[in-house]
Amino acid sequence: MQIKLLPARHLARVLLLGALLGAASVLPAQARAPQATALAQGAAVSSAFSPSGDALALVIQAIDQAHSSIHMAAYLLTSSDVARALVQAKKRGVRVQVLLDWKGNLDEDARYARHAIGILRNADIAVRSIDAYAIFHDKYMVIDRRTVQTGSFNYTYAAAHRNAENVLVVWNAPELAARYLADWQRNWDLGRPVQLPY
Repeated sequence: MQIKLLPARHLARVLLLGALLGAASVLPAQARAPQATALAQGAAVSSAFSPSGDALALVIQAIDQAHSSIHMAAYLLTSSDVARALVQAKKRGVRVQVLLDWKGNLDEDARYARHAIGILRNADIAVRSIDAYAIFHDKYMVIDRRTVQTGSFNYTYAAAHRNAENVLVVWNAPELAARYLADWQRNWDLGRPVQLPY
């Protein structure tokens, strides 16, 4: 039997392909195949942009429309405007829960985030941090289990006034909201309650 050796460039391609196929086979089924979600009749979409547009205004509008619950996942939260809107929602009787990236919000240099988190904690809003990933880079809210606010927009002053960002709100889409909420709950369960020293 004769063994044929592959040139180095072909061998590298074969090894890379094998590694990719092997990695795909250990991923959960839902991670391998993105799922399309049909929007319910009556669903609507709003979009906004920053820094010259109304991205922050659309985020605040989505929070202000909440009647029963807000589940937030945030890489960064330094915006006092967003924190105050969440507090106002809580005062209206909305259940508000906030999940944050640990490093981005609670590391020693994160004083602006600690201020925003303090606003939430002083209003008795449940806040957890997560450090299960290199970065918890999510930026979304599930509102009333029917509406999803997402996009590149971090909940920060810089996102509203300096960065090029986008916000998308999908109103009245319970199937989409259920998918986001399942992701949020899985990560919430990995988080730890935030306690700020005073």
